[in-house]
Amino acid sequence: MNKNLFNLILLFFLSLRLCSAQTGNPILIDTALKFSISKHGYFYEDKHLNLTIDSIVRYKNARKLTPLTPGKVFSKGYTQSYFWIAFDVVNTLDQAVHLMFKEHSSSVNRLQLYKQDESGKIHPLGLTGDHFPFKKRPYQNRSFIYPIILTAHEKATFFLWADKRGQNMYMPMSIGRDINIIQAEIPQHTLFGFYTGVFIFAVIFNLLLFASVRDRIHLYYALYIFCTLIFILEEEGLAFQWFYPDLPGLQDYMRLIMASLSCGLLIQVMQLFINQNQSNSRLFRFTNLYKRFCWMMSVIPVFMLFKSFILLEKTVFYINNLLALLTVIIIVICVTERIKAGYTLGWYYLTATIMLLFGVFNYVFNTLGITNFNLFKPNGLVVGLTAEIIFLSFALTQRYNFLKKEKEVLLEEKSKHQIELADGIFNAQEDERSRLARDLHDDLGGTLSIIKLNITAFQRKALQLTEAERSFYDQTIGMIEKACIDLRAISHNLMPKNFEHAGLIETLNEHFKSLNHSGKIVFDFIFQVEHPIHSAMEITIYRMVNELINNIIRHSCASMATIQILSFDDRINIMAEDNGIGFNPETDKNGLGLQNIRSRVKYLNGRIQIDSNPKGTTTSIDIPLNS
Repeated sequence: MNKNLFNLILLFFLSLRLCSAQTGNPILIDTALKFSISKHGYFYEDKHLNLTIDSIVRYKNARKLTPLTPGKVFSKGYTQSYFWIAFDVVNTLDQAVHLMFKEHSSSVNRLQLYKQDESGKIHPLGLTGDHFPFKKRPYQNRSFIYPIILTAHEKATFFLWADKRGQNMYMPMSIGRDINIIQAEIPQHTLFGFYTGVFIFAVIFNLLLFASVRDRIHLYYALYIFCTLIFILEEEGLAFQWFYPDLPGLQDYMRLIMASLSCGLLIQVMQLFINQNQSNSRLFRFTNLYKRFCWMMSVIPVFMLFKSFILLEKTVFYINNLLALLTVIIIVICVTERIKAGYTLGWYYLTATIMLLFGVFNYVFNTLGITNFNLFKPNGLVVGLTAEIIFLSFALTQRYNFLKKEKEVLLEEKSKHQIELADGIFNAQEDERSRLARDLHDDLGGTLSIIKLNITAFQRKALQLTEAERSFYDQTIGMIEKACIDLRAISHNLMPKNFEHAGLIETLNEHFKSLNHSGKIVFDFIFQVEHPIHSAMEITIYRMVNELINNIIRHSCASMATIQILSFDDRINIMAEDNGIGFNPETDKNGLGLQNIRSRVKYLNGRIQIDSNPKGTTTSIDIPLNS
């Protein structure tokens, strides 16, 4: 009871002592683990960049500071000013407490915390920030942490000076017991470890896919994920801590470089995913120009590393935030255009982009000072990017299934077109052969017959010719007769007489009889055809058999040959055997006759096998009936 009364009296006299100063209600340090600054603190914007700690103390005593908004993160958007934060603290306990002040944004050019004790003396607690090596921080952490010790019943005022020029003034702040602050970092690091693992896995996965399938989309997507990962680590101060702790100031420019590169790469991935090109999109030229502009913007921060000024930094800052918004909007519009054109795979990309859209808008609006909250933990951008990467990685697998089916359809259409084209060519050839056969037989054959009749009409007068003239006369008659025989043979080869009515087997029977009557090779014809053969296939088989016969007659030096045609339920087998000298099918496969046979077998989706040696040649052809 006496202790509580003592605390009330202490607070009463403290309020009387500070009534002339701008204190509000001080932060009362009790047994709680964490305390709010926004409910107790004040701020001042130093637009002229000339205030000192003594000046801000006088301003506070003169009530010239502006109260912080309770429950809200201190956010003022892009700034070119210095900012001062002030808050009073009273230790209500009978013992000393170990506290930590934490600035959560992880991105401050320069940061200085001062402590004013009860006597009014100022104690600097350390100068830190991104413009100093990491090891110079008061506490080695990605965020800016100042250890604070308050003795029993100690009262103090803290002043925080922050230089975030060229950036967004977004500064979440908290004060709490050192154990609580340190323990709060553990789940945060665990969470970022998880997200980093997801990003790294996605990078490796896409690089392996690129090495396997050589599809450029995976290379660009891996680069995009890598750039966004570096950007996120920069935002959280982890890249500075892990990769270049002795290069202060670099992370400000790395964020700009990675942001611009990511925008350009994301547009590139979108174009490849939805197959956007000049012929199917009115926005193709614009997206190409926009993509190149993003990549050009990534070069400017490189030069800013060596020489920069506020106006350029401000311009690049706003352009990069605008690019982040425009990129997702352009992607949504382009993908929607392709979906309307019937590209159903675009729905996957649209879903992934919408996930990213919320995160990007949340991040940009916070950056510009329009809002000061995060939709998700640790922030909307990280969650949006992770959701987009996971879903888009799944969409890429669906893209392969889609492309595979599309390729199968195209191959089927191509095959059908090739069959129709081949049918047209073979039909045209057969029509032309029939026409030539008719013309040769009717016109040229008739003309030769008339010439022979006219010449033989002079047979009586030929008796009066000299022996030399008589010999010339007989030679002429013989040439005309040979021409008639050759003409009949050519006409028969082009289109056998009455083939349409007699059919394949009867025509070949007549042909073999003629060959056995006049040739040196004895042909044996074996056939067993129980089912009718389509007329188009019959003429093609006839052409192949005729080529086989011609090859045997011209090249085999055989005395005997067997040709057989057998039909089964699912195929037709053609076999030609001779007892000739054989040939090498590998070296002699380019012969015109053999090429004609192979082309016809391929046209009928058949197979051909040739076995040849010095004792003879066997050629076997199988033609499917269900093709």
